Amino acid sequence: MARAPEAEQAVHLAQRAIDAAKSGKLSDAAQYLRQASTIAPQHPLVKQAWVQLREEEEKSELLAVCRVWVRTRDEEDGEKALKLVKGQSLRDKEAEQAMDILYDFKGEDDVLDHVTGELLRFPGPQRWLAKLIKEHPTQAYYELFERGDDSIDGLLKVLLNRSVWPTDEAFVQGHRDCFMLSLAMMMEEALEHPERAMKGIAQLLAHYAEHLHGIIDADSFDVILCSLDLRLPNSLRSHATLATIKLFELAPSTAQDLVSKFVTKRVQDGIAHELVVAFSAAAAIFPITTPAAAALFLTDGFISTLVPLVQSKKSQKLEQAALELISAACVENNCRDAINRHCRMWLEDLVASSPDKKRSNLAALVLVKLGEEPAPSEGPVIITPGKVDQDDLIASFKSMVISSDKSSKQDSIEGLAYASLQPKVREDLAKSPKFLKRLIESMKDPSGPANILFGGLTIFSNLTSFLPIQSEEEKRMAQLKAYANVQKPSDPDPLLDEAHVTARCKRVLDAGIVPLLVTISKKASPSALGQTASILLSLSKDTKTRGIMAQQGAIKLLVQIYDTITLDKVTPSPYPPNMAPQTAQALSRILISTNPAHIFNAALPPQSAIRPLISLLIPSESSAWQLHAFESLLALTNLASMDMQTQNHIIRNAFDIVADDLLLSQNTLLRRAATELLCNLMAAPLCIERFADGSPRATHRLHILLAMTDVDDAPTRSAAGGALAMLLSVDPAIPELLKQERGVEFLLELCRDENEDIRHRGVVCLRCVVSTKEGIEVVKAKGGIEVLKGLLKESRRQEVLGLGVETLKILLGQ
Repeated sequence: MARAPEAEQAVHLAQRAIDAAKSGKLSDAAQYLRQASTIAPQHPLVKQAWVQLREEEEKSELLAVCRVWVRTRDEEDGEKALKLVKGQSLRDKEAEQAMDILYDFKGEDDVLDHVTGELLRFPGPQRWLAKLIKEHPTQAYYELFERGDDSIDGLLKVLLNRSVWPTDEAFVQGHRDCFMLSLAMMMEEALEHPERAMKGIAQLLAHYAEHLHGIIDADSFDVILCSLDLRLPNSLRSHATLATIKLFELAPSTAQDLVSKFVTKRVQDGIAHELVVAFSAAAAIFPITTPAAAALFLTDGFISTLVPLVQSKKSQKLEQAALELISAACVENNCRDAINRHCRMWLEDLVASSPDKKRSNLAALVLVKLGEEPAPSEGPVIITPGKVDQDDLIASFKSMVISSDKSSKQDSIEGLAYASLQPKVREDLAKSPKFLKRLIESMKDPSGPANILFGGLTIFSNLTSFLPIQSEEEKRMAQLKAYANVQKPSDPDPLLDEAHVTARCKRVLDAGIVPLLVTISKKASPSALGQTASILLSLSKDTKTRGIMAQQGAIKLLVQIYDTITLDKVTPSPYPPNMAPQTAQALSRILISTNPAHIFNAALPPQSAIRPLISLLIPSESSAWQLHAFESLLALTNLASMDMQTQNHIIRNAFDIVADDLLLSQNTLLRRAATELLCNLMAAPLCIERFADGSPRATHRLHILLAMTDVDDAPTRSAAGGALAMLLSVDPAIPELLKQERGVEFLLELCRDENEDIRHRGVVCLRCVVSTKEGIEVVKAKGGIEVLKGLLKESRRQEVLGLGVETLKILLGQ
């Protein structure tokens, strides 16, 4: 029996539980009652509070099912709970209470793991878990680690969500506790699911490395580098790679020193197992920090003794690790030269005689990289002539991609990504519809390695790549550089001319590249999105293919890519600086040749395309800027034909640069396109206001528009006349025109134009002007009667003649 003071405490806790239950805070009520039950489990008020809590819980079907499931541990009950949670919109408190009930369910369970992951989508369970981590970090971490991948993913959501933590101090301490627990997990022997712990390490380093000062030491770094071992699962290695990248970003010199010691020690020990770990880590470091990795690779005596060392151990995994390292090292010129001198004979022997297809393919991949661009060497290059032919290697890679054997696809695609830098290889691959189809199928496979996707995108980028546009100045500079190097300027390969590249683009489009790009873009990395934008830009060059691209979703994809690039506030930006302009340029090209009414809808409003198009109007140092601005103006003109909402959006965001800058451009095409855009925008009252509100700026704009009716370019005169016709159809615009010193004279010149369409626009303008008494007087004074008589003699179109007669009668007072 509880003593009096303890009984009072139990009563107090029970009362708090009752109050919490009444207010819907069932998880708090349960916590109070657990404490009360440890003190006075038989106290009537404690028992009553438990009954009341269960009654409240039973009001929710989910909570009732969860309580039954915890008691029965029956999979059917778990499936019921999952059905009530998955994809559902739960009340926050209900989700939190379900999380609290299921915490009593210990051990690994797939359904429990799935339910936990679903519950941790909601703020209530996230706050509940944040509180648990704050109070009992080790217990919380181990419980969720044991449950499964979805539970660990939910834990990481909580760790990265500041809003569910009570204070900044708790938020930071949660990161430090879970990071140390993840490292401790990785140091356990025979750990099941190490990728769960490594994911936590990588994510915390990626997002909140500044909270982890003083935790990471040499032992921690060793744990991460050991996880790069090629014998380990890809899921673990990918997280370890991300963690390594972040460590190099945080402390490059320290990380470089630790890697050097890590690799050197294991190479010196000479144990096959340790060599595999060292070579795996060194191979992973090359794309992260090539100079540091190359310095390690080129250490005196390393590359010259590599082949004998590997052969002496007679280990297939060591051989594979050495090949992975050599393949990665080919990214650097001096490393390629060293490989050529010391490893080529071994590589050719492996291609010719290795019974293991994986190692044979890796050796072939390295040979393709070496043969693609032989590096100069200070010493003699020892190469065995004629043992392996490059064309045979490429043909073998191509057949492997076409085959149904998945085991060799990754290396084959990577090899072709390098080989497709050669024009003849591009042409050969593009002429094989079967190859293109199989490559796309391989890239679609969600279970395939990420390298397949990246390699495939590289191949398609090479196949569709046009030679860069050079200004005359750039061409002259290239010639001067060639002469300075005592080289005759060489013409580009004929297979890289526009006709060949356009044909390759058509074949790639027919193979289904755009639907593939739409599919993979949802989870694409910045580099993959960059390649996607480059491919779409090349495909959009041919006007005949733009309609197909639009139908297959290219416009929506380009808008999404542009928004992803420009709205991402991460610094430094992970996207190349030319990626946003490339994306906008591809979008503008497609919109020039597409009926926007067939593309845009409520889900994809036309306004979403305007921001990228406007970005191309801003002058840049690029030699192709004027071309890109011209294409953007044409696309905006097409969009401006849709509706007033779209017109107003363009006016609010682009009017000043179009009317005040581009309309005065020295470039005829830019000036014409700007005038045509204004002509379409003039259907909106907002645009008319910008020319006729009586302000000095509007007066100046009207003067410039009138001047466009007197330029040499007929399409520009026609567009200016059309814009004036719509402007003058609004009464307040007529007095503004009459204020212009030569306003009516410009209109009369339109009526004298040799072009019948332009004369028609001129007489429409005159008819508007003579609708006012002041307009009649000015037109008469400027010789309007004679001009109209001349127009009636020269014109043959009925609408011009009819309007001319009507205007002349008004002037003659008939």
